Amino acid sequence: GGGCPKLNVQAAFAVPGQLLVDRVEMPDGTEFLTVARTVDGPQAAFHERVRRTAILIGCEATFANEIVYGAAAVMPAIATGPACRLCERQGCLARAEPPITRPLGLDEMATGLSVFDFQ
Repeated sequence: GGGCPKLNVQAAFAVPGQLLVDRVEMPDGTEFLTVARTVDGPQAAFHERVRRTAILIGCEATFANEIVYGAAAVMPAIATGPACRLCERQGCLARAEPPITRPLGLDEMATGLSVFDFQ
């Protein structure tokens, strides 16, 4: 699967060419400053669709004051993970797949926030 749906690289396609800066927190508590934007590739002919790629770069949040984009990420960190299959966060509304590290909680009498509840 792909990366976490909460990462700003997914939202970059909605605003092509603009920089998106976020502060994110991984499941282990480490915080990162991330910068994402789209880059347009070559267009072979007028009638062809533009080939657009999103790029995400990041560094530990402790270095945010040394980066020009660090001032834009003063908001609280967004709880993310590397990818749904590797993330063990409980109750994530953006979860697209269950984690491979935990068994699914298949209790038809209980409901949770996520489609994929696990133990």
